[in-house]
Amino acid sequence: MLTYMNCILLSLSLSAEVNAALIAFIGTFIVAIISIHQNWLTGKDNKKNLQRIAIIEKRQVIENKLNQFYIPLRHHLEHSKTLFKIFVKDKPQNFRTLTYLLDKNQIYGSNNVQVVLNKNDKSLIKTIIKVGTKIENLIHEKSYLIGDDIEFVQNYTPRTEYAHITYERDMTLLSLLISHLITIRMAFNEDLSGQINKFEGFVFPNEVNVRVNEKINELERKINSYDLEILKLNK
Repeated sequence: MLTYMNCILLSLSLSAEVNAALIAFIGTFIVAIISIHQNWLTGKDNKKNLQRIAIIEKRQVIENKLNQFYIPLRHHLEHSKTLFKIFVKDKPQNFRTLTYLLDKNQIYGSNNVQVVLNKNDKSLIKTIIKVGTKIENLIHEKSYLIGDDIEFVQNYTPRTEYAHITYERDMTLLSLLISHLITIRMAFNEDLSGQINKFEGFVFPNEVNVRVNEKINELERKINSYDLEILKLNK
């Protein structure tokens, strides 16, 4: 009888040990699963953080382009354009400021119109030249932000609607713009005169306003796209 009872007690003792071991194993297994899951989540978060940082850096590059170069350039170009519209209101259709300043005795149109600048005209040109100096300084100081924007680093080819003017070839759009600003200032100050054929390729490139506006719109779309990517990563 005692032997039978001892067997029962031993069996119960072994069962308790097995259960304890099983419970310990299950607990360890659960902890391991939780740890693996947490590591996976941490890795996933780290990957998201790296993606987020990369996007933010790209966004910052574009924001610098916009705020430090393209938007100020557009501001100056629009200012100059507005002043020029006022200046040419009473000028003949084919009037070109640069070529006129090189030769003020030119005759325009079938009516043989000769242009004589009045005080207001001269004041407007002076102000346009001052704005042009701001554009020059901006390009010299900040044009490195352009990077690989092909519209401004490749040689300029006018689109069809601007191709009626023969611009100097083998120049970027911004180089042509700066050359115009320098030559018109020199012509106004009478440091240059005559030789219209030599300088007529450096008249103001009207398409620059269009290209700058297009680039600003393109970069703003990129920023909006990056913002959406960041929002998705934050979810």
